[in-house]
Amino acid sequence: MTILRINDVFLQFAGSNRPALQKINYQIHQGDFVILLGSNGSGKSTLLKLLHRQYQPGQGEIYFHDKPIRQHHYHQFSRQVAVLNQNVADSLFTSLTVYENYLLMNQQHTLRSRHQEGKTFLQNYLQDFNPNLSGKVDLTINQLSGGEKQALALALCLLEPPSLLLLDEHTSALDPKTSEQIMQLTQKMITQHNMTCILTTHDLDIALRYGNRILMLNDGSILNMFDKDEKGRLSKDKLYAAIMHNRPAYHISTLSREPFGRGYLHPACLYLTYLLV
Repeated sequence: MTILRINDVFLQFAGSNRPALQKINYQIHQGDFVILLGSNGSGKSTLLKLLHRQYQPGQGEIYFHDKPIRQHHYHQFSRQVAVLNQNVADSLFTSLTVYENYLLMNQQHTLRSRHQEGKTFLQNYLQDFNPNLSGKVDLTINQLSGGEKQALALALCLLEPPSLLLLDEHTSALDPKTSEQIMQLTQKMITQHNMTCILTTHDLDIALRYGNRILMLNDGSILNMFDKDEKGRLSKDKLYAAIMHNRPAYHISTLSREPFGRGYLHPACLYLTYLLV
């Protein structure tokens, strides 16, 4: 079942001399975990904001469950679509305690009666996300580590699991070890709740390890798309090459067969260039 359909979307901000997004056409099905891959300025965060109705397209249409997203009642739409990014201050009140944040989320979403059990419920609930949080419900957010903050933000976001979860580089501000822990937790929760997810990243390792599809953006346009089978055949070298050479990775596999030979560009150089573009 198609949960999200993006039809010929175009967006250009006032004062800009080039489009932020152009000719974006893509479909996402129930249960998909799509990796939205691109360097800084490629348009991936802008696309996520369109999907969450923070922006409106200048042209084209976005359909959620076969209905234009602008026609969905905003309160109902916000219950079905959740967003989480690297800045926990966008998701949590950092001067309040963990428990106070939970109470505000509880009130905001009018959660089911099982969530009214208060602190005991919260302590038990947080065990699945980070056992350390269970003993820190009376601490302020500012007293938590980076990994604990992001685990808590994810936990509160999933109190009522959405049908579509939008993750905008939600681990990019963390150290590599903590980032991997949060990614594994994210994958576990996506599977457990059978959610559809779109994750933006510029990290090729994350793109290869997680998700079942890749949508690659560059300069506001779709650069490449990989379905489950195609993604399974990708290596990091081929993904580097697909980014840098603007053509399907399976057409340029010869680049990785001649290490340091004629015409070969080392993957480290490719990746550095990719990050700086």
